[in-house]
Amino acid sequence: MWIPDKKNQARAECIESKHVMSAKNFGRHLTCWQGGRRKVCKKDATFNQIEGDMHNLQPAIGEVNGDRSNYRYSLFTKEFNQYRQFKSAMDFKAHVFQPRNENRGMIARAYLYMSDKYKINLSNQEKKLMMAWNTMYAPENFECKRNAHIAKVQDNDNKFVTGRCTQ
Repeated sequence: MWIPDKKNQARAECIESKHVMSAKNFGRHLTCWQGGRRKVCKKDATFNQIEGDMHNLQPAIGEVNGDRSNYRYSLFTKEFNQYRQFKSAMDFKAHVFQPRNENRGMIARAYLYMSDKYKINLSNQEKKLMMAWNTMYAPENFECKRNAHIAKVQDNDNKFVTGRCTQ
């Protein structure tokens, strides 16, 4: 078991469901977000659909999820000493998070799906990073099976996963 040496041991010992693309990132494209952010958007059917989309939800260690907040993804370090064996890093000043290698492809495919499905604009830098990660990190069998299961439950697949799984 991972024993944290950080501020929130209780949260560090929990697995939480996290949005790969943060609610702030997809919410800012909706009118309700300008009127009061998540609190107001909770009454918006479109926001609720996007927020509950299973292709954008993944398990995460609570403390890492809390620390990541709504930070964007980035590559900025070769030293991973914040979360021990999880080889992720946070730059709290720059508000960016560097995920471990094993998660980069899945993150990219979730981002590309969200951008495509909900017409969410990505910055040029963000799009280039996600396209590169999608190419560099092929989906593993688990991601392919998960996508197929979500397609049955949610009635739509993530074409960025499906396309890579059938190659």
